[in-house]
Amino acid sequence: MEMNEWWKRHSDIKVTDDERSDFEDITGCIPLLLEKCVVSRKIDLTALRGIHHKAVGFVQRIRTKTTGNPSEWKWYVRPI
Repeated sequence: MEMNEWWKRHSDIKVTDDERSDFEDITGCIPLLLEKCVVSRKIDLTALRGIHHKAVGFVQRIRTKTTGNPSEWKWYVRPI
């Protein structure tokens, strides 16, 4: 779904162009993630905190597991 279509569907959400751009950047324009952030016709990014905490926890667990064994870390990290 194109972002313009998503915003048309949610035209009752009042945001500035800057807020809209920030919201799209933070959520990566992922429709399911965008939907989770709409609460009572307003954008609420607190739902992202749980996702952030889970991601940080995952990285910490993997780093601990692969410390001293860089070849294992490569299974989890995409080379740049």
